[in-house]
Amino acid sequence: MIKSTEEAIAILKNSRLSELERDDAIHYLQEYPSPEGMEALVAALQDNDSGVRWAAGAALAQLGEAGLPALLRALCRPTEDTLLQQGARHVLHYNASPRVRQQTQELMQALKGPGSSVSTMEAAHKLLVQWQ
Repeated sequence: MIKSTEEAIAILKNSRLSELERDDAIHYLQEYPSPEGMEALVAALQDNDSGVRWAAGAALAQLGEAGLPALLRALCRPTEDTLLQQGARHVLHYNASPRVRQQTQELMQALKGPGSSVSTMEAAHKLLVQWQ
């Protein structure tokens, strides 16, 4: 049984552990949200294990507004990582918060197509400023 956010993050980051163990860590981080936990969930959107990526995205979507700042900060960084962009689309599309779904329409469009890394960074930065 996981007893702390730090333990859950360590489990989530350990790719040698089973998907089930890492999934338990994701559920812990969803149940006991913290800034560090949100950052770990966003980082997991780029994990090599598709099940871990999916579970992290689902957890962030269920957290609604609470998970958005960490996701936006990650999207503001220059990257060509398509896994992060795919995960972000999943989080935003299935977000539990109607406000998030409404206010991220421009970002959703930016996440698609050629040149999406620059347009995504711009849209994410604009949204991050609005949310802070």
